[in-house]
Amino acid sequence: MNKMATRTLIEGGFQSGVPLYKEVRTQILQAISSGEWRAGDALPTERQLCERFHVSMGTLRKAVDDLTVTGVLVRQQGRGTFVARHSEDRYIFSFFHLVPRNAQKEYPKVDFQNFKMTIADEFAADQLNVRLGTPLVNITNRLSLGGHVASIDEIFLPAALFPGMTREVIKNRNTTLYQMYQDKFEVTVIRTAERLSAAVCSVRQGKLLEIDAGSPVLRINRVAYSFNNQPVELRLSFANTDRCEYVPG
Repeated sequence: MNKMATRTLIEGGFQSGVPLYKEVRTQILQAISSGEWRAGDALPTERQLCERFHVSMGTLRKAVDDLTVTGVLVRQQGRGTFVARHSEDRYIFSFFHLVPRNAQKEYPKVDFQNFKMTIADEFAADQLNVRLGTPLVNITNRLSLGGHVASIDEIFLPAALFPGMTREVIKNRNTTLYQMYQDKFEVTVIRTAERLSAAVCSVRQGKLLEIDAGSPVLRINRVAYSFNNQPVELRLSFANTDRCEYVPG
C-alpha cells in the first residue's frame, strides 16, 4: 500500500488491510442502520460524502455502486442517490421466486390466514439467532398465482423487533410485508438466504393448499437479514409444485 492510501485510511478512521471502498460501504450502512438516513432519504452529494469519509470520488462511487447493486441504495437520474424503499416490484423481482407453470412471473394474491404469538423452538432460535423460548410473532398467509392456490407461508418474527404488531396491522396493511416492516417498524430487509427441500404436507397444510395430506410439496426455508447480518424474519413456505415452480434470480 502506498503512503497516500495509508494516510487516507488513517484520516478516515478505517482499518488497513481491508479494501477502502468496503470500509466506506460499511460506514454508509452504519449510517442507514442508525437512522441517520432513512428509507426514501437522499444521501448527501458525492463531494460531501468524499469529504466525510476522506476518500476519492472513485472509491466512493465503487462503494455506492456496490450498495446499488444489492438494492440498499437507488440512483435517480438528475436527482441523486436515495436509500431504497421496498415496493411490490422490488419484492417480486428480488425476493419472490415462485412462478405459475407455463406462465409469466406475477405478484401473488395474498390471503391472510392467522396471527398468533409463540416462542422460538430450537430451529427458529438457530435461524433467527435468538434464545430458545424467545417470544415470536407467527403469521400465516396463503398465496395464489394464476387464480390457484400455490403456497402457504409460515412467518416468524422476533417480537422485540416489531413492537405493536397485531392481527389488525397485518390484515389492514396495503403494502408488502417487507415494505410494512420498513415503514412501520424501521426494519429493512436487505437480503435473504433460502434453502429448498422436498417435503410432504400435513393435514393442516393440505387443507390450506387444497390438496391431500401427505402430498409432495416444495419446502422453502428463507431467512431475511437486515443490516449487520441481523436475522429479522424466518419464513417457511410450502408450495404445490403441480401449480407453480421455483425460478431463482
